[in-house]
Amino acid sequence: MTIGSITDKKMSEATGEEILTELVHQLGFEDILDEVLASTDVTTVMMPYASALFSRRVPEDRPKVLPDGAENFAFLGQFTPLPEDVVFTVEYSVHGAMHAVYTLFDVEKPIPPIYHGLLDPKVDLHALAAAFR
Repeated sequence: MTIGSITDKKMSEATGEEILTELVHQLGFEDILDEVLASTDVTTVMMPYASALFSRRVPEDRPKVLPDGAENFAFLGQFTPLPEDVVFTVEYSVHGAMHAVYTLFDVEKPIPPIYHGLLDPKVDLHALAAAFR
């Protein structure tokens, strides 16, 4: 397999090994390609659609930021449940990362509270003012 080997295919048709090989070539690490391929379990997956963030959620379908018993790893990102927070925001990702880091490293700092705009009287006033413009 040589550099550019997957350029004739759609990315969705390429195997994980082909994508990894392409990446190693693009980064200029051809000298370690065999070792990388031998030591990497390659699974090809597709990114979810943006609307997937807003799909119905049940507690069992997404991993906790810190799964029960986890001592040295955490799951981060938009697909971990954070009660009362709103996905698709930077704050969501930051809150999840802070929760993971603060817990795993015993950091004694409070995580900033989640903003509840629906309960903020200023938001209600602004909405009311906008309704009568």
